[in-house]
Amino acid sequence: MTSPDWTDEQVDAVLGAFDTRTLQRARSYATNGMITGIDWSDGVLTGVSLGSGEQRYRCKVTAVWEGPKPRVSASCTCPVAIRCKHCAALVMAATAEGTAVARRSSSAQSALPLSRWRTLIDEISKSSQSVEHTPDGPELPLALQFSVHRSYRDADSVRLRPLTMSEQGRWVKTRVTWKTILSGKTADRHPEKALDVLTRLASALAISGQSASIGDEMSLLMAPPSIWVLLDEARDAGVEFVNARSSKSTTVEYGDHLSTRLHVTAQRAGVHVALEVLVDGRPVPPDAFQFPIGRPRAHGIAQEVGDVLYIGPLRRLTTTESMLLVSRVPLEVSDDELGDFREALPTLQADRAVVVEPGAFPAADLAGPFPVLRIETGEHPCATWSTAYETDGEVHEFPAQGTETGRFRNAAAERAMWDEVRPELEMVARSSAHWVAAAADLLERRLPKYRSDYRRFNRVYAVLRQLRGGCTVAAAFDSLPDFRTVPVPLSQLEVAILCAETVPKITELGRVRVDVVGTPPDYRPAEAPPVLSFSGDGDARSDWFDLRVALDVDGHKIPITTIISALASGETHMVLDDGTYFALDIPALQTLRDRLDEAREMGELDDDRVSTHTLNASLWDELLELGVVDEQLRRWRERITRLAAARPPHSVPPPAGLDARLRPYQQEGLDWLTFLWDNELGGVLADDMGLGKTVQTLALIQRVVDERPDARFLVVAPTSVIANWAAEIHRFVPGLEMLTVPATEKRVGTPLADRIADARIVVTSYALLRIDYDAFARVPWTGAIFDEAQFLKNHNSKTYQAARRLQAPFKLAITGTPMENRVMELWSLVSVVAPGLYSSPKLFKEHFADAIESGQAPERLAILRRRLRPIMLRRTKDQVLVDLPEKQEQLLPIELEPKHRKVYDTYLARDRQQLLGLLEDFDGNRIQVLRALTRLRQLSLHPALVDDEHAAVNSAKIEYLSEQLPILIDEGHSALVFSSFTGFLKLIAARLDAAGIAYSYLDGSTAITRRGEQIEQFTHGRTRVFLISLKAGGFGLNLTAADYCFMTDPWWNPAAENQAVDRAHRIGQHRAVTVYRMVSTGTIEEKVIDLQNRKRELFDALLDDGAAFSGAITAEDVRGLLG
Repeated sequence: MTSPDWTDEQVDAVLGAFDTRTLQRARSYATNGMITGIDWSDGVLTGVSLGSGEQRYRCKVTAVWEGPKPRVSASCTCPVAIRCKHCAALVMAATAEGTAVARRSSSAQSALPLSRWRTLIDEISKSSQSVEHTPDGPELPLALQFSVHRSYRDADSVRLRPLTMSEQGRWVKTRVTWKTILSGKTADRHPEKALDVLTRLASALAISGQSASIGDEMSLLMAPPSIWVLLDEARDAGVEFVNARSSKSTTVEYGDHLSTRLHVTAQRAGVHVALEVLVDGRPVPPDAFQFPIGRPRAHGIAQEVGDVLYIGPLRRLTTTESMLLVSRVPLEVSDDELGDFREALPTLQADRAVVVEPGAFPAADLAGPFPVLRIETGEHPCATWSTAYETDGEVHEFPAQGTETGRFRNAAAERAMWDEVRPELEMVARSSAHWVAAAADLLERRLPKYRSDYRRFNRVYAVLRQLRGGCTVAAAFDSLPDFRTVPVPLSQLEVAILCAETVPKITELGRVRVDVVGTPPDYRPAEAPPVLSFSGDGDARSDWFDLRVALDVDGHKIPITTIISALASGETHMVLDDGTYFALDIPALQTLRDRLDEAREMGELDDDRVSTHTLNASLWDELLELGVVDEQLRRWRERITRLAAARPPHSVPPPAGLDARLRPYQQEGLDWLTFLWDNELGGVLADDMGLGKTVQTLALIQRVVDERPDARFLVVAPTSVIANWAAEIHRFVPGLEMLTVPATEKRVGTPLADRIADARIVVTSYALLRIDYDAFARVPWTGAIFDEAQFLKNHNSKTYQAARRLQAPFKLAITGTPMENRVMELWSLVSVVAPGLYSSPKLFKEHFADAIESGQAPERLAILRRRLRPIMLRRTKDQVLVDLPEKQEQLLPIELEPKHRKVYDTYLARDRQQLLGLLEDFDGNRIQVLRALTRLRQLSLHPALVDDEHAAVNSAKIEYLSEQLPILIDEGHSALVFSSFTGFLKLIAARLDAAGIAYSYLDGSTAITRRGEQIEQFTHGRTRVFLISLKAGGFGLNLTAADYCFMTDPWWNPAAENQAVDRAHRIGQHRAVTVYRMVSTGTIEEKVIDLQNRKRELFDALLDDGAAFSGAITAEDVRGLLG
């Protein structure tokens, strides 16, 4: 195959790895046919690029796709070696050829389709023609011959030539040359890695200054620094290094044997500085021949010592050092220059190995470097840094940001010094509110000089954006180490604080010399810590009062608005008229600011006016705790504190008319409900399913009726649980008159008020409340109880509107799942039972719901939980029922049978692309999307739920149940079997009928009378299996006779499943409950389980003190469901 299988977008991404200039040069190579031998195999693109003359370069390109951008590797045997024009031209030529082939193929097929066997023969014929000829015979090793050339006309040098092994085992030079290697036309077979590295070696030498033609030998005199990497690779590839017979030395030693040093020796007048060559740390004899490699700055050397030719790299020499190496003539330092040379010697020694002959000259008394901080306190105050040295008692300073050189400056020591005093540097930079901005201005002025190097320009520009974005001083130091010592602009206040507070800390560390120029301003710190104070302007016993908040500093009262303005402008300190200053980094100030913002956003604070009857007790309690409250606000503060505690001062006795013994946590629930009633507050009783929310509520009602015999409570519940409420009322409060309202006033023909005249508790359904709202609204209710209050979660529904408008001084919502999908569902409940807490859904959504669900303000999760604590009580079974038998849950993977799998995969392949297209407008296509997802869920259970023609296909889940249920029944167990689809329950029922297994059945179409019969049969053991639809049986049932639960299909919302399971795992259960969650592997059900886990985290985070959070089903969730 000659072209990569990349899309046009992928080709552009690969070419994006090359710079613009390289791409421009590559285009002419690609279009002029300079690329040959193109091959695409196993993800590697290879080819040969024609060069000038007989040059040939082997190119290789790979692209690994790990994200939107690939990781591109492009290597070539040319001198550039990586990401060169030849590699770019190879990509262009290969992809253009592939496009052309595809175009011709498409055209040919449309004109006259070819038989597949003809296509096969045509492809093999073409590929065989493009394969290059490879010489036959055994693989022969390669070697490099080093020969020394001494010339009176040219510079002495070491030259290289390739050798190969003859059949007699001798190295010969006639069968391989640099020309045959570069052209790829070697006569013998050689190791591929060795041949590849010698090709690149020849290219590097050929382009580095040799003559136009390539001879048998190439000189190392002008070799580039990359030669050492190539020689390392050659050695690793098995290429031997041998010496020419004409050389005095007989062996070649290649590697890190060679080094240099400067040698200072005393002369009659001054000193000499010579460059010495060392082999393995020992100086070579003065008469040994040496051959520098690299011009004009040597980066390696060939050194003859005895019968050994040492060859290896050096640390790249300067031009002067290279001159000393070639000429062997030392530098002369006169007596007049000795003093300056002595001072400069430390700089030389910091970067080079230097040997000074004893007695050459007396050593200098040098100390340093050390940092100096200079603080200017004049008209334009600032702090600057410099580097200082002390030599022979004289101090020499150099600006830290300057380019001035010093004879004795040690760059490495200075870098280490600035790293050591970074804490002091940060202290000074943080003392200025404008240091980051000043650093950004300086960087922006330097930015234009990087435009020629776009990669560096982009990196610097990214740092500039970081600085402009308001990053911290520490982050700026990390991104711009060279900017740590830029001048620090200061205000007069910052100068005073720097001198009074920061300089003593720096001086105590003892690593920086501080020089203060001038006299700091006459400012002084506050003597006592600032204190917040709250006062009320007006009568706090009236409906509204003006709240005044101030900061007391040494007897001065500063309005909080002034403080907040200073914080908003980035000020770190504030100065008073008398020169007193104080820091604004007071923890209470930020908390105060956040709480005032919340109060304004939630409508609790109108300008500076506060309602004395606010229900947002925890907000004001947290705010007032930050400071001192004056006498005028004391009573209001006491009420707020009492409401925030959400508990009565002492426990209340259960009412005499209650025929039940309350558990300790139920007594606490009664205490809490009594507290709400006494303080005219509504609430949400959100205890876990099965903890007795009904009996706690009835205890409150009995207590209220005992105090007010004319009290009347309305209980609104789903139709399916009205009978259960009636039974519980007769059981727990038999002395209270109760009436159920199953029909509208119009249908009965009697006014509702007349029918319920003697009743203390009236029970009706949500549907009747909505339909006959006017009749219910005419009754003066003492309180309204909303059971299974998740029915009110949609604040746009008519049921919610009826519950919200119904007048009652006390409202209580009862639900084990106050929130299923979104935080706004909580607002719906709260707005019914405590409408004064968060009156505006728009404000609540913006401040809490959106901020929490998007993850932009996760801290508001904890705030919302604190706000709801006074009016919401939630306990889980794990917390309060230590004697409840354990519940074991197990995920049960079920493999689809082969025919079932084939049907499912067929539908998935057909629907997947259509679904992904609908997700572009998820809100507009929500119904279609959910319908398609429901079809996939049904297919995961049984394909007959989607199309009757698949009725003969077996369902692995039904097979599993038909095997397990008889075993459980024989062992004395009872089981609940839940499904979201009644059609699947009926398929299970048919299998049970065939097996002769009696069962109970309940779905949404079951009549109320029939419902009671089914429950009674199961409860009394006449049936041991109960088939229940998840929606119809998720609440209002007590089925503790069951100790096994099978969830045959996962539902989006884990709360619905938990409700269903808790029909069995609740008070009254004496056996361990085992829950099997059946999941068809390789289907959408596995993705639904993942979605359940995220939703469970949402619920736990807000209501059960969890730590994680996620939102409701979104377009991204659907994409995840589709794989």
